[in-house]
Amino acid sequence: PVSDFYPWLTGRLGELKTFSSVTVLSMPDPEEPRIETWTPVVMAHLGTQPAELANTVLMGHSVGCQAALHAIAALPEGSMLGALIGVAGWWEVDQPWPSIRPWITSQHDFLVLAQRAPLVHLLLSENDPFTSDHRQNAELWRSRLNAQVHWDAQAQHFNAAQEPAVLALLQSVAS
Repeated sequence: PVSDFYPWLTGRLGELKTFSSVTVLSMPDPEEPRIETWTPVVMAHLGTQPAELANTVLMGHSVGCQAALHAIAALPEGSMLGALIGVAGWWEVDQPWPSIRPWITSQHDFLVLAQRAPLVHLLLSENDPFTSDHRQNAELWRSRLNAQVHWDAQAQHFNAAQEPAVLALLQSVAS
């Protein structure tokens, strides 16, 4: 929660009063993300109340997109999230390291995900060092979850201290 663009984005969203509340999750062992530890953290913060879920915009960055998808898949039947925002989301990584492989090989029920997250926006860069085939990645998000893909051509993996394109996307989804 204290690296990349997260502190800046939280501050800007607070100043602009874009959302009633903003929470940046502290994920366990962020250098070694695991499905079995990250998914429950996201689920615990989402809750299961239909009215709250319908007004929730869940954003994931990189592997956080996959954690969000796993949490959405685990929601009770009939649940519907307000929106899912993916920043530098991926289905494959050019050179996966051991802790990322399970995220890549895990299976998703895309029909269930699409029902529970009917509004999906994805922000990608054309020069992301982890997913060189950005066009194929975008097409997978479109075909699997009907995602609306947005581009910031030179943002790499969106790890800067400030990411105006992320703020702009969140504001457009909130309006």
